[in-house]
Amino acid sequence: MEDHALKLTRCRLCKSEDIHKVVDLGFHPLADTFLPEHLQLGPEVSYPLHLGSCRSCGHVFTLYPVAPEDRYQKQDYSYDSSNSKVAIGHFKEFCEAVLAYAKPASDALVVDIGSNVGTLLSHFQNAGYGNVLGIEPSHNIARHAVQNGVPTLNEFFDAKAAAGISRAGQIEVLLSSNVVNHADDLPALLETAQSVLSPSGSFVFEVPYLLDLIQRTAFDTIYHEHVHYYGLKPLLACLEREGFSASRVERLEYMCGSIRVYARVGGETSSEVKAMIADEDRAGLYDLSTYESFMDRVRAVKSSVNAYLWKVRMDGGRIIGIGAATKGNTFLNYCRLDSDLIDYIADSSVLKIGKRTPGSHIPIISDDDIGSSATHALILPWNIAQFLIENLAHLNVEFYVPQVDRAQ
Repeated sequence: MEDHALKLTRCRLCKSEDIHKVVDLGFHPLADTFLPEHLQLGPEVSYPLHLGSCRSCGHVFTLYPVAPEDRYQKQDYSYDSSNSKVAIGHFKEFCEAVLAYAKPASDALVVDIGSNVGTLLSHFQNAGYGNVLGIEPSHNIARHAVQNGVPTLNEFFDAKAAAGISRAGQIEVLLSSNVVNHADDLPALLETAQSVLSPSGSFVFEVPYLLDLIQRTAFDTIYHEHVHYYGLKPLLACLEREGFSASRVERLEYMCGSIRVYARVGGETSSEVKAMIADEDRAGLYDLSTYESFMDRVRAVKSSVNAYLWKVRMDGGRIIGIGAATKGNTFLNYCRLDSDLIDYIADSSVLKIGKRTPGSHIPIISDDDIGSSATHALILPWNIAQFLIENLAHLNVEFYVPQVDRAQ
């Protein structure tokens, strides 16, 4: 493997040095850093977007780390979980599932790691749980959460945050959705969780699932902000090493395929959860040949998408993008799509409108400003394509969903 001063040489979970590069998507900027006007003409840093597989425990992770301060605090963060009806509905279901599982007292302390603008915790508030606290590192997003009436510490989930949490008491319900995969050091996060959880407390978290990513060829869910790509086998092994057990794991469609893990300190991981590892083994999730086939499919997507879109353009069509999703930036930059081909991307988020996409520098406009000259619309968040197509059915365009080209 090539040498690089910043390249990781040890597994992020088990510290083994037996690492093999399995995914190479080239160089990419930070996918969640949409560019306001003052950044559009300046230098833009790109990093190698490579994944390594630990041949000891099976964990898959980014090989070139980017400092969390650069990912979440250097510029205003652009993701607002309250902007999507799909996300709001998901977090409502998440709240209901956790309450049915943990059955906390009405005054129990409920804490969300990476709470964003407080969407998940607001559902707990609506259910009568007033003792909630969000932990959110992005400055602008934490301010929004407080304005929304959700108490929030503007911190990473670390020892400093733990000190602030301890003043509110012990946590009965610790939550996280699509955040544990962002944390550089999972063992350190679990150590912090142990320090603030009550003896009867539950840690329920959701992360994108590696098996779904591979089987769906969802390469666009790979970006620098996503540090870890969890299979159950290495994840459960890490939990157990750090003193946790998992009583239940549920598979979800959310975020292109996720798992929801119900964990607690001590105890034994259930046999039902351990049995799910057999499904991963049958699918060859930890075989190097699986990733070779995956990359073959990824390259085929790039070829077919470019062939289709450039034919539309050469035939006189006008192409726009729908949905300035973070995953769309990996897709655009890997496929080398820019404003020569795509006029603009339409989105509903005020945190993105008026900015440009990182790397490809495509302007982002409001859904309400889509012009009549568009003939074709590339849907970037393909996991909610049907919702978007129905929502924009009044447009006289031909919708194109790249996911249909992703052979299993």
